[in-house]
This record gives sequence, structure tokens and C-alpha cells, in this order.
Amino acid sequence: MEFLSQTQEQLVREQFPSLVDLRTQIHFTYWSELHLVTQELCDQLPFGQIFSATSFYRLIDFQLGSLVTAAQRTLTLWALIGVRQYNGSLVDQLALFHDETFLWHYSVPPKRQEILYQIRNGNRVRFLSRFFLSQAKIELEFSEIRLLSSGDQLVYTDSKEYTYDWVTSTWETHVHNLEFSLIDPRVYTLPILIPNTSGQETEYQDQLERLQALPSTLILETDYWGSVTTTSSLPSLTSRASTPESEYHRSRALASPPLPDVCLCGTDVCYCEAPVPNTPPTPSYIFLWKPSQHSHPIKGLHYDRHTG
Repeated sequence: MEFLSQTQEQLVREQFPSLVDLRTQIHFTYWSELHLVTQELCDQLPFGQIFSATSFYRLIDFQLGSLVTAAQRTLTLWALIGVRQYNGSLVDQLALFHDETFLWHYSVPPKRQEILYQIRNGNRVRFLSRFFLSQAKIELEFSEIRLLSSGDQLVYTDSKEYTYDWVTSTWETHVHNLEFSLIDPRVYTLPILIPNTSGQETEYQDQLERLQALPSTLILETDYWGSVTTTSSLPSLTSRASTPESEYHRSRALASPPLPDVCLCGTDVCYCEAPVPNTPPTPSYIFLWKPSQHSHPIKGLHYDRHTG
């Protein structure tokens, strides 16, 4: 971070003592102009893990609030660092994807028999396939492992996406695949047959051992569905998971996380009162549009305004 000023470096060290360089991660891939995120964000993204129906909904029921907080801190980190794109605007987007080699050639093989058992007994098995973060929203997308009866071939399909809107502080659930057949689905994707480790076999194996040391996410607990009525992290949300595959077709109203200390807004719209460090003050004759105060820009106030 040689491009930072002394003050910025001090703020980053104090506020973010543990950072992750995305270039060193092998269980997921990334697309961004910036390769630094907070450790908290990586801890909330279970790439490479396989989830049973109950562990999947436990993740959704209890961890989305922590994910929002971790994502917000990462946006704060980017604002402090101030890395800019080719057009001069601040870097404000990140997309992460599951690494196919790690998932299908390291994570799945040790659990293959358990996965087959759960699918054959009508239970869905999922994994995190994509994470997207921007100043407008968070997207968390899951794919589902299914089975071709011929040769017991595991395949995967689209499943569900959870989208968080920063302005409304709510989660929306989108079901991308309404096909119920877990065996011999009509539309599916074949996993890669040949791993592409790029000479990083040791790194892949080390990451697998780290995941294997964590509690199993493939355990199916049938009593979970009758025991959950509310969640500690989402006190206003009542669970409607009466069966293992009850789908949430509604908004999930989460408590708004605390506002960050620095502005995370874009160049055109500002939602808060905290300016990005080193940003010159807005001239007194310019009134920025703030959605928190006005639902739409006002002609003569926010645009098409002439002075003198």
C-alpha cells in the first residue's frame, strides 16, 4: 500500500488489522480492480463448503446480518485506500466466484457418498457459487448439486439468490430454478473433468484441510425445522421453514447496520453526511440529491438550477 499517505496507512492499520489479498486465495476466484478485502468478509463467505438443507438455512437464518456488517467494513476500507479505476472513479465493486477445481476435485470427493445419500433421499445440497458487492447492493448466489442416474454423475444447477439493498436495508430472495427433480434434471451443468491447479496442489490441499477442520455442513438435522421460530441476529424475522425445503418468497427485513465513519456513496448520489477523505467541500450553491431526504431529484434545487 505504498500509494497511501501516512495518515491513510495509520487509519488502515488501526481499523483493519487483518486484511486478505485476493490473489492468494485458491478456493475462490475474483474480479475487481482492487485485491484487498477485510478478513471479516472472507470469514463470512463459505466458498468451497457443501451445505445440507438444514445447514444452508442456518446460514441464511443467522449469518446474513454479520455478512452485511463485514461487507460494509470492506467498502469503508476501499474508501480509505482510495484506489481509482482507469476513468478516475473509486473502485467500488467486487465479484467472487467459486473455484471449480477446488470444489469438484478437492471439496466434493471426500463427501461424495454423503451427497449421494442426501440427494437420493430427497434433500437438497447447495454450495456458494457467487458473491457480489457494490455501493448499491450485495448479492449472494447459491448453486445446487444434483444427480444423473446414469453413472451416478454429479452435476449442478442454479438455485437461489439473496440480494441486499443498502438503501432499504432489506434482503430479497430470488429462486432461479423451480425444477423439483433432484435426480436427472432437465437443465444442468457438468463439473470440470480435469483439474486446473496451476502447480498449486499443495495450496489446494492445505485449504481443504482447513475446511475439513471446521464443523461439518452436510449434517442433516430434521428437528431444526420445528425448533426455529425467530433468530437472535434477526429479531423481527419469524422463520417460515416448516419443512426442509420451504422456500422464502418474501423480503427479509434486517436491522440496519450502523452507518460507517466515511462516505461510501458514489460520485452522483450521496446517502450520508461523512465525506470521503481529502474530498473538497461542495460549493454552497450546489444541493446534492440525497435519497434519504427526497425520493426524487427536485428540479430547480438538484438540477437545472441557475444562479444570479
